[in-house]
Amino acid sequence: MNGGVDLKGKWVLILALCLLAGCGSKKTPSNDEIDNPESPAPQIEEIRLPESPGILTESDDLVLVDYSCTDQGYIRAKTLRTDHLRLKIRINFGEEVYTYDLNKDLEFETFPLTQGDGTYTVIVYENIEGTRYTPLFQFDMEVTLADPNLPYLYPNQIVDYDAETTAVKKSFELVAEEKTELDRVKTIYDYVTETIDYDWDKVEAAEASFILPIVDETLTTQKGICFDYAALMATMLRVQNIPTKVVTGYVEEGYHAWVEVYIHNMGWIAPHIYFELDTWTRIDPTFDALDNAYRGKYTTRYVY
Repeated sequence: MNGGVDLKGKWVLILALCLLAGCGSKKTPSNDEIDNPESPAPQIEEIRLPESPGILTESDDLVLVDYSCTDQGYIRAKTLRTDHLRLKIRINFGEEVYTYDLNKDLEFETFPLTQGDGTYTVIVYENIEGTRYTPLFQFDMEVTLADPNLPYLYPNQIVDYDAETTAVKKSFELVAEEKTELDRVKTIYDYVTETIDYDWDKVEAAEASFILPIVDETLTTQKGICFDYAALMATMLRVQNIPTKVVTGYVEEGYHAWVEVYIHNMGWIAPHIYFELDTWTRIDPTFDALDNAYRGKYTTRYVY
């Protein structure tokens, strides 16, 4: 149909490549060898949660986009009616394109702005037929982040949680006695890799359709695929005020998901994790949980 846009194939499935292995081991430095200062323990009341103040909005009669909080690294969107076909929101930044489904009628969903400062274009689409979509409306927005790490301290559609999420409460339970960022990361990392089993059955389902992580489902069933491992660990670390990216991309055998963690003033993280001073660190909880030894190249495609 004329005027449509073919969005087929945007969501490359997170497949069974999570079987490969960890990021290579390094000798773990002692606390005497690294800068591992104590830091105040975050409180559950201090969790950053997205808001929709309605100061800056764009809409038609079907979808509302609230972009009042771009300085915090996110926008929010919701449907205004339930009588619609499938809806998508696309966020463009230069050549980088992120496309999401709108899944919750009449409820705001949160979408991160992961490309830093600059001009973003937002386009909302409705399905025409099959894989063809027509644009409903679009607009540009100028983004200046209050802090470049803020997109990785809030929940979003991929890393979805609130103060009542079981995984959030479990995070605070796990790190109750920890005094430093490093120790909190290590405790949560150990818990995820030692508790969550690989879900072989879900791999088959993921081959048929894109499946969003549900962190409490992963925690309760104690199993998941790489996307689930990454989203659960990101949830548990973000609420501890530790910026954490969920990254999807490629390893040598195909598509995969992992996390990267930012810790201030130091460089470390346990075996199978690479870390450089004041940089993002790759942590691959899936591979590490399987206790293998992947040392190949990681190529980033999307960051959430």
